[in-house]
Amino acid sequence: MSTTSSPSAPSLDRRGFLRVTALAGGGLLIGAYVPFGATEAAAQAAPGAGGDFVPNVFIRLSPNGAVSLIAPNSEMGQGAKTALPMLIAEELDVAWASVTVTQGDLNPAYGRQFAVGSQSTVANFIPLRQAGATARAMLVEAAAQTWGVAAGECTTAQGEVIHAASNRRLGYGALAAKAAILAVPSGVALKDPKDFKLVGTRVPGVDTRKIVTGESLFGIDQKLPGMLYAAYVKCRVSGGKPVGANLDEVKQLPGVRDAFVLEGITGLAPGVAIVAASTWQAFKAAEQLSVQWDPGAGANQSSADMARQAETLAQAVPAPRWPAGTKSVEAVYHYPFLAHATLEPQNCTAVFRNGVMEMWCPTQIPSVGQGLVTQGLGIAARDVVVHVTRLGGGFGRRSVNEPALEVAAIARRLEGTPVKLTWMREHDFAHDQYRSNGWHYFQAGLDGTGKVVDLQDAFVKMLGGPGDMNAGGFPFTAIPGSRVVSSKLSGSIPTGYWRAPGDNGNTWATQSFVDELAHAAGRDPLDFTLALLATIPAPGADRGGRGGFGGGFSSGKMTAVLRLATEQAGWGRKLPRGQGLGFAITHTNNAHVAIVAQVTVSPQGVLRINRLTAAVDAGIIVNLSSAEGQVQGAMLDGISAAWYQKITIEQGAAAQANFAQYPQLRMHEAPPEVAVHFIRSTSAPTGLGEPGLPAAAPAVCNAIFAATGRRIRTLPIIDTDLAWA
Repeated sequence: MSTTSSPSAPSLDRRGFLRVTALAGGGLLIGAYVPFGATEAAAQAAPGAGGDFVPNVFIRLSPNGAVSLIAPNSEMGQGAKTALPMLIAEELDVAWASVTVTQGDLNPAYGRQFAVGSQSTVANFIPLRQAGATARAMLVEAAAQTWGVAAGECTTAQGEVIHAASNRRLGYGALAAKAAILAVPSGVALKDPKDFKLVGTRVPGVDTRKIVTGESLFGIDQKLPGMLYAAYVKCRVSGGKPVGANLDEVKQLPGVRDAFVLEGITGLAPGVAIVAASTWQAFKAAEQLSVQWDPGAGANQSSADMARQAETLAQAVPAPRWPAGTKSVEAVYHYPFLAHATLEPQNCTAVFRNGVMEMWCPTQIPSVGQGLVTQGLGIAARDVVVHVTRLGGGFGRRSVNEPALEVAAIARRLEGTPVKLTWMREHDFAHDQYRSNGWHYFQAGLDGTGKVVDLQDAFVKMLGGPGDMNAGGFPFTAIPGSRVVSSKLSGSIPTGYWRAPGDNGNTWATQSFVDELAHAAGRDPLDFTLALLATIPAPGADRGGRGGFGGGFSSGKMTAVLRLATEQAGWGRKLPRGQGLGFAITHTNNAHVAIVAQVTVSPQGVLRINRLTAAVDAGIIVNLSSAEGQVQGAMLDGISAAWYQKITIEQGAAAQANFAQYPQLRMHEAPPEVAVHFIRSTSAPTGLGEPGLPAAAPAVCNAIFAATGRRIRTLPIIDTDLAWA
């Protein structure tokens, strides 16, 4: 199906214009909205204005040779806005310098616009290449018809079609108009990865210059004529609601335009909205707001009570029985709740006009915010337009878009007036979807040779995002009869996705305990781990869940990255007391990762992380620069959380309210050397934004043990005295 312009075509009113341009992803007015990646999605190109070639929703080629590409998934620093268009450009065979990239808004034609689970590249790897290859085939056909030769005699390079036999060539721009009227082919061949010219190279981020020069890119940057600014105050206890507030006093404060209670809206936590002439005035008014809250039953929750509950649940799990002479190794590992603490606080901008809710959202899943507004306010999805801005950090937090519903409810009340809602940092900490806390009660048996004959993990956790309860994987897959017995804490603390869900805590616990088992067996941890890996059959044998090792685990790949990382880090060399090496491995989002940490701990217990060395098998690397940055950043994120961070619950609410109580890793504390080594691969890409995180913390903790003999079994590390003199 295709559409062309016609003098009799109906005109669009504002509502229709907003709806269609939103679907068109920022200006591509195309009538065929078809499933992302389907052959029919590319079929039937719509001719663009002024002779532009628009073969599908991702590509616009102008007669002057300029190429505009859509990045369909959200950008939050992981490089998707650069890497995804690179896939199109690779198959289209254009010079990257001729490409302009536009962030796609919410558009069903783009397919699965989920920037979660490190899936942006994985999900788009084939469909976006198909989009580029289809356009290239049409340009080749246009040139072949122009020259009267067979398309098979033509090749392409850097935005030109070449007929070597006659030494002729035409730029894509000159072919745009002719290509636009051709039928779109199906089943076009994709490049062999060995022929990639752009993919696998180093390409600067398309937004880098704009970021360093301070251009408006992020949600918090949005400005609209006549805009007002809002704060939204909720009960610090999840489930609480307001029963009274000094609204009349607040309305008299400088700059305040209105203050009112919002409640009874599906999906919206009850609270008090304050609308003012500036964000600062809204925040200052929020500080003067006095609310009488009904906190509900959630106020009875505390971290101390959860620890007691975990102990009770673990004790209910039957202890293993081993033959006489078996050496028992038991340990309890605990990690706390964590906040996402994104640099950009939660925010969203909205305006409600003529029945259309138009929104500007820093969101990982734009359809989620749209769905909340549709369900909560009863506005049809077609009338909820979502523009996707750059995100100042996500880490899973912005897959839940409650600020979108909050600002939409305020904007509907102030119909016709744009409103930007920004959360105060204290609200960000108080109303997070926390990484769940967790306890691992390990019991293992070693025979007389130091072989692990049994392993049990009584695992207790408050459920977070899907996959968080799936402990297991390695080393359980290497030990016949081993098991994980999972129990769930009761309570109503809001939990959700946090970078590398499940693996972020489970890998720390299991990899630390593997190191503990190696020392209990009197063996070098590397030899011990390699021996365990060798017992796992060829690919597909892993019966563990996503946590630790999910489907697609290969003992061969894991062995390769472990050997590479330890070789590069100089494993096995003698170090003086107070210095140590430790490693850990993880199979996260289908990537195989090994990390080695080298640390120094002074006799007084001052920790210094000297070096991190990572080896990664993540399949084909699209942009080497951003891939390195992702692994480096993930490792630093992992050690920052493990070293300093925790959320404790007191009377149903987070005790930590800002960065003073929730420190981040500082520049002088970061390791001066952070090395990343990728295994060269022609396999399809795996996830990459998250896999570098889980193994960093256990590598550091195992290195601390090697340096001091002190075993870290409770996070954060800062809570343990590391002095060894």
